[in-house]
Amino acid sequence: MVVWEGDVEREHGEKAFNLDNIELDTPNFFVITAGEVKNIFQSRDSQEILNKSIEIDGVKEAYDDVGMSSEVRNASSRARNLVGGQRNNTRVTIRVSDDSDADFELDVGKGELEEALKKVVASYFEEGGDHYPNILVQKMIEADYTGALIKGERDYIEVVEGLGISLEEGKTVPTMFSVGEEIEVRIPDRQLKVTRNPMTGGYRERKIEPERPFDSSEITDLSEKTENSVKFVYKRGSFYVVDRFEAERYSEGLEYVKVSPGEIKGVLGEDITVSEETLSPDQYRNALVARKGGFTSNDAKKARKAGKPAIFSYEEAEKGLKIGETENETSSGRDSPSGDISGLCATKISAISELESGFRPDQSYLKSYGDIFGFDSGSAIVDGRILDLENLPEALDYLSGDITVLMDRKNSQVLEAVVRNDFRVGVSHDRIDEFERALDVAERRFILDRLRKLSS
Repeated sequence: MVVWEGDVEREHGEKAFNLDNIELDTPNFFVITAGEVKNIFQSRDSQEILNKSIEIDGVKEAYDDVGMSSEVRNASSRARNLVGGQRNNTRVTIRVSDDSDADFELDVGKGELEEALKKVVASYFEEGGDHYPNILVQKMIEADYTGALIKGERDYIEVVEGLGISLEEGKTVPTMFSVGEEIEVRIPDRQLKVTRNPMTGGYRERKIEPERPFDSSEITDLSEKTENSVKFVYKRGSFYVVDRFEAERYSEGLEYVKVSPGEIKGVLGEDITVSEETLSPDQYRNALVARKGGFTSNDAKKARKAGKPAIFSYEEAEKGLKIGETENETSSGRDSPSGDISGLCATKISAISELESGFRPDQSYLKSYGDIFGFDSGSAIVDGRILDLENLPEALDYLSGDITVLMDRKNSQVLEAVVRNDFRVGVSHDRIDEFERALDVAERRFILDRLRKLSS
């Protein structure tokens, strides 16, 4: 049998029960009960399940109705027939409703139900499931954005454009928000966007320069509407919850995401594994620092379960970088993985507000590439906040003189050009610490590059 949203009990799995008791909107769903799963498969052997021919007429009938609202689903046959044409276009997600690390299936159509159900149930038993699971089937919304809200002293939101596959697989850096009296945001320079290819049914990936997805009122409204940590999709101005879960935030800043508790101290590449994308905890010994991934990435969940400390989306992580407290840095109060990163940057960094108050008449204000290439020499401020960052490093190499570059988004190539030319940086006061760290990494790269050239 199947159980519809609104009639779910705890015995039908924590995921479905939590969704049925959430304060926010949820896409329609039903549960294939554990008893029905047993009737369908009559086996707990994963290979037998995958190879088995199964009868799921009842599931298909429920699928036909999942695209309807509960009011229409329970209405007369005439009313149901009026929206019947919409049912053939419905796509669903299929996942285990009970606590499990089993695989899930996204974007499943009616003709794919049988194979998708087999894969999910087989994966559940491969992951050590010892009883027949409840299976959650939920209407899939073609999301503009996908993300999660993690509750804490300051709520944290991570989000990617399109489907959440790139975040779950640890292949991209999410846009991050820290929500309190004021809302802080970190927007990466690049993000991997995944969408469904309507022609093939597969997925297509492309790199984008993400923009801020939500305004402050939307973020505040989402944060205030629920006391629970949730996963959501966002479509045409509305949030829809697809999961509710327990979570504890382990870091407060947005320079990185600490996804599991525990001390991280040592040298990246030696004591601590460093990687571009996330890794499963069985692939590193002590701790992991990855340049991509988020709190809700699959490997983050595995790290918490395995009790291994890990940090994701630390874009400035480089081999040789030392993490941990040192005598000189303990008092700085900056938020770092376990204390502070060793060393302060040599490049001068100032608050934009201070620069504006001290602006001199002899300084040139360069706000276009025409201004930059028309500049001769002397003192100038380059407003990198309104320039295309892709071409800025080459333009900075053209300049000479007393140059300050204003920035509101980190870009490693731009910062390396600043260091290479012995320029200065201006940022908002609340981001000085963040840019100091990024400049420290750029300086290390510059020194290593010079050493390589000297030794060659």
